Amino acid sequence: MLRAIFGGTFDPIHRGHLNAARDLIEKLNHVTIHLMPNAVPPHRPQPRADGAHRLAMIKCAIEQQPQLCAEPFELNQASPSYTAKTLAAMQHVYPNDRLAFVMGMDSLLSFDQWYEWRDILATAHLIVLPRPGYQLSDANATIAQLLNERKVTSPSELNDASCGRIYIADTTLTDVSSTAVRDALASGSDTEIPAAVMAYIKHHDLYSSPL
Repeated sequence: MLRAIFGGTFDPIHRGHLNAARDLIEKLNHVTIHLMPNAVPPHRPQPRADGAHRLAMIKCAIEQQPQLCAEPFELNQASPSYTAKTLAAMQHVYPNDRLAFVMGMDSLLSFDQWYEWRDILATAHLIVLPRPGYQLSDANATIAQLLNERKVTSPSELNDASCGRIYIADTTLTDVSSTAVRDALASGSDTEIPAAVMAYIKHHDLYSSPL
C-alpha cells in the first residue's frame, strides 16, 4: 500500500486541501492519504487554532471518506515538525508500506533548502501538486537535476521503487488559501470550507476576529 503524507497547518482545512486529496485518490492506486497538521512549523508563523482543534476539523471534513485519515503524529511531538524526522518515524510505524510526501510546487522549488532533504528522498516518494504562479521552469540547477534523475510521468511508476521518485500530479488547481479563509471567517463572509467544519468553527468560536 502507498501511504501519502499530506502535511500542513490546516488552519483551517479547506476546499483546496480536500479537492487535491480527492484527486490524488483517483490517480493513485491503493492509497491512504494521511492529512497531518503541523504542531510547531519551524518556517512560518504559528497556527491560529491549536492542534486539537485543527485535527478535529480534519476529522469533520473527511467523514465517510475511508481513504483519508487525520494523522496526529506531529501533534504528539514536543519538537518542531521536520519532514525528514517525521517520515523516518512513519517508516517504522508502517514498515511494509511505501511512503510518499505530498507538497506544493512552491515547496518543490525550494526543496534543496529543506532540513535533511536528501533523507526525505531516501525514505519516501514526492508527490507534487500545482500551485498558482509556480512552474517547473522556475527550478534552480539543483532541483532541475533532481527532476531529470527522479521525475516519473505516471503514478504507476511509484510502485516500481520503494522511495526517491518525484511525481508531478495533474490535480485540479484550486486557488484558495487558509489565510484567505481565516480573513473571510473574521469578516463573516462566505468561505471555502465544508459545512461540518463551519459548524465546528462556530461552536468553538474559532477565527472570529482578525489578527
